[in-house]
Amino acid sequence: MENHATGLQLQSTVKKSGQVEISLARVAVPDPEADQILVRIEASPINPSDLGMLFGPADLNTLRVSGTAENPVVTADIAPSQMRALAARVDVPMQAGNEGAGLVAVRFRRRLSAAGRV
Repeated sequence: MENHATGLQLQSTVKKSGQVEISLARVAVPDPEADQILVRIEASPINPSDLGMLFGPADLNTLRVSGTAENPVVTADIAPSQMRALAARVDVPMQAGNEGAGLVAVRFRRRLSAAGRV
């Protein structure tokens, strides 16, 4: 079964220009493997632990919002002295969050034997 579905993912990217960018990116949703499920997430919290990854050492006094209502972008400046510690994150989008609630959208089961049992 080929899916071609997409979803929105909250991402944090440290830019070479010395800013952190928070945005919603449209990403492909892969088909589940055998014995996996696909959950359509209906709600997901932003926990305090997520805030550190999202904003890092950015100066929140410089926070700016741009983009559109459908595709908002939040940016904040990072002090040049902090950029060296973030070198591994430069221009690499990181997915935020690890919890969610939703409904099972697709379920696959692998065949356990040639005898017809599933």
